[in-house]
Amino acid sequence: MTKFTFIDVEAVWDEHLHEAYREIDPRGAAKQKRNDAHRHRIPCKRVIAAAALSLEVEESGAISIGGLKSWTKYEHGDEREVVVELLEHVRGQPQHHVVTWGGLAAEIPLLNLAAIEYLLVLPPQLRSGTPTFGRQANWRPHIDLGLQMKAQGRDWAHLSELCIRLGLPVELFAGKADIAEPRNGEEWQAMRHRVGTDCILTALVATVYWRANGLIALDQIAMLHNVADWCVRNRCVAEEHIEPLIRLRTQMLERMGAELDEAA
Repeated sequence: MTKFTFIDVEAVWDEHLHEAYREIDPRGAAKQKRNDAHRHRIPCKRVIAAAALSLEVEESGAISIGGLKSWTKYEHGDEREVVVELLEHVRGQPQHHVVTWGGLAAEIPLLNLAAIEYLLVLPPQLRSGTPTFGRQANWRPHIDLGLQMKAQGRDWAHLSELCIRLGLPVELFAGKADIAEPRNGEEWQAMRHRVGTDCILTALVATVYWRANGLIALDQIAMLHNVADWCVRNRCVAEEHIEPLIRLRTQMLERMGAELDEAA
């Protein structure tokens, strides 16, 4: 059995940090504008939400979902507490390989900055230079799935593009590029669902990619059905995503039925 924790972090622009940087280097700060819009440098961002999805893959290809947890600044008060909750969750699963989408460019720098500022220590999976652990050398403590899939290619794929190729409902990732700090409880709940859904989408893409590359055995159709069913039954996604997931569950069930009919 190989264990994974898929994590996602959302962060927003902190104007106070940018202003402090501009006092030190006004010319450099001025260059951070493109088409009259700020380019959001990683050190000038603060974490407002995080989520983690635990998943285990057995040698038979069966998948077990351990649960989805999420934390936002709305419930926990500030960036520090959100980061502490995420780090402690990862630390509590020492045999889980942490998986991110583009995490080496986003999540890892953000979490390092928070750890520096708030005197925290990263769990082993997120530290630089951590040796490979587990029975298979293919699984590093932290796996940046986006980088893994890019390999030696020139272009980076967006997670949503891969979800489209996988046949997932577009409603699940519509508006993913729009990030702003929520202003009320309803918007914070939407943010909680957003980071959680990103973990789920990353897990779906990861498992089918690893299956295609012979790293795990997996019935892809059954897996999509089971994950969609789990999301619907546990109501762990936004309400507007329930119906698309029900459609996906039905489609996968029909495909499984058709495959059984062909085999009979």
